[in-house]
Amino acid sequence: MMGIALLHGWGLGPTAWSGWAEAFPERPVALLDAGYFGPRQLCLPHNAEGWLGIGHSLGFAQLLGMNQPWRGLIGLGAFLRFCSGPGQPMGTPPETLDAMTARLDVDPQDVLTRFLRRCGLKGQQVKGPGPEGLTRLKDDLGILRGLDVLTPPQTPPTLLLHAQDDRIAPLPLAEEARQRLPGARLHVFPTGGHALPQTRTEDSLALCREFLHALD
Repeated sequence: MMGIALLHGWGLGPTAWSGWAEAFPERPVALLDAGYFGPRQLCLPHNAEGWLGIGHSLGFAQLLGMNQPWRGLIGLGAFLRFCSGPGQPMGTPPETLDAMTARLDVDPQDVLTRFLRRCGLKGQQVKGPGPEGLTRLKDDLGILRGLDVLTPPQTPPTLLLHAQDDRIAPLPLAEEARQRLPGARLHVFPTGGHALPQTRTEDSLALCREFLHALD
């Protein structure tokens, strides 16, 4: 049976998918980990029926860049380009990421707390990263700063879920991704911020199940 691979976004960990693994009890589920707060795990075991990749934020771009024959991809708060630049006014100013990178060396918990609040996760407890996790957080801010994913020659069926009020990745970035990924579909929630796996769990799961059944 097709498996489900889940990869969180920047500043988060596998716990961002609370309730998601349990939502697919009949399928293999792999909780991938970028390694900000624990050991890094980005390798998938063999599954004869293949994998559906579900990525949040930067996690979607990372799944797209993996050497993996995905059966399908789902992105929540996803994008192919993150920063603004010449001729591309929509996105986060690169200077914002530079300031976050510098501040991580001074007070990483404050940086993460502010980021989660902007995502729409007020009051969430922030776990401080260890030395390796701190390095990965800074490295991945660098990846976000220059991110502009080249569309693969062939892309699997793709569903993008986004919130109108996303303050981290504005909706035009999702619309741009939909245009650049052949055949991709985009569903927009009126609210939910940048943390759809947690703020719109049931709504997102319902759309993911519908998409998954169409692939089976």
